[in-house]
Amino acid sequence: MSQNRGILFAIVNSIAIILIPLCIIVSILYVLLTTPLFYTTILKRIDIVGTFVKVKNLEITQSIQKEIDNKVGLASYVLTYQAAKKQYEEAKKAYDIINKTEEYEKLQKQLDEIKNLSYSDVKQAFPNKQSFENNQKSELAKIQSQIESIEEYRNKYKADIAAAKEKLEEIEDTFEEAQDEYTEKQEEANEIIQKHQNMFASKLNDDLDVLKPVITDIIHEKLIDDNIVPLIQKYITFFTSYNTIKSEYILELTDTSNPMYPKRVTQILLPDITIRLWANENGVKKHILSDILVEEIKKTPNLKNRTFLIAVFTFADTAIAEFMGSSYLKKARLWFDNGVIYKHNIVLSGDTADTVITIIKIFSYGIYFVYATVILVILYMLFIIFSSTDKIKKFLWLKRVLMYPSAIILCIGVIGILLPIFFIHQSDTLSLIASQMLRELAFNISLCTLTPIMILFLVLLLFGLVFRKLYITKL
Repeated sequence: MSQNRGILFAIVNSIAIILIPLCIIVSILYVLLTTPLFYTTILKRIDIVGTFVKVKNLEITQSIQKEIDNKVGLASYVLTYQAAKKQYEEAKKAYDIINKTEEYEKLQKQLDEIKNLSYSDVKQAFPNKQSFENNQKSELAKIQSQIESIEEYRNKYKADIAAAKEKLEEIEDTFEEAQDEYTEKQEEANEIIQKHQNMFASKLNDDLDVLKPVITDIIHEKLIDDNIVPLIQKYITFFTSYNTIKSEYILELTDTSNPMYPKRVTQILLPDITIRLWANENGVKKHILSDILVEEIKKTPNLKNRTFLIAVFTFADTAIAEFMGSSYLKKARLWFDNGVIYKHNIVLSGDTADTVITIIKIFSYGIYFVYATVILVILYMLFIIFSSTDKIKKFLWLKRVLMYPSAIILCIGVIGILLPIFFIHQSDTLSLIASQMLRELAFNISLCTLTPIMILFLVLLLFGLVFRKLYITKL
């Protein structure tokens, strides 16, 4: 009987160590996906202006580098200059060694210093002036003897030193020629860089960088908080209310186009999408771009193209601007009129409708899975507490359930957060700006999704470590 209980205890814990972490993860994902804060955090973390400026700066840098490579060929001159410089330094070092240049110059410096030394400068170190003069003569004679020794050495090896000097001069000429060419090419490259920096696009990019905090605040407060958050809340409410919407928004139709084989067709009407580019400022209706942003541009210092930016954004609420905006928004089947981006009467049919309805059912009844997870954890704890298994096995299994899945999930979480950084890059089908935006979006989605999961399992891991320290080591 005791053996059967032990087998049952091991089976329950083996299931719990897999099932409980999975249920917790699914429950956290459900809570995240049904919370507006999750979506707004992702949107606010995406640095649209900063990423655009960074990408444009990178494109300008690449354009500069390409023009320098094509017109100047600076890279080859750099290599030639570096090789000539290295060769010159080696020849100079070899000549200085054979010529004893460093030793000779050091002795000459010491000789001059001692000659220029007066008794008043060091009188505290000598008992009298005569003693100082005697020491000075002795030191001068000693240094002079060392200098003469080097001069004798130079006379003895005059031919070798002359050959080394001649070689050094030849290499020095080559080095100076390479240096002059390199300097000339650097000046040409600097002219290209200056030309690009003075271009309108570059100056405009600098202005966007200056305006980044202003534009970001307007996007967060006026667009996301005032428009996107209510829209997200409306869709979350819709997707978690199957029993409420099924009679009004879901239709079951029959396609009788082929009387022999009538088909059931499902349709679902989704809530309208409305995003207003208007804000209420102290009771005054203002356009986010043509009024609020323009006011901020006028107040922002150090802008190079202030007049142009004011003209562009003032133009944002005109019929022509809305027509141009609509041409892009229509690709996403959105409409733009009178400062309002909208899509009404969104009807899905067939397989798409069936898929959406399935998702709505999952989100509507998913809250019961969260409750079931809480009950599952409580039941497992009660099972551990009231099990007749000995205390050591209970503590060991509880430690395993707390620590092992947590450690694995933390490692997977870190990898999941870093994946977009390493795997999303510019390609033939993905432009530089698209790849950067996609990478930032994917990174922030993974970060906001995985961070809550990792925090919870980090806490569980720490509990497991503390539990092991306090109880198991004492058994």
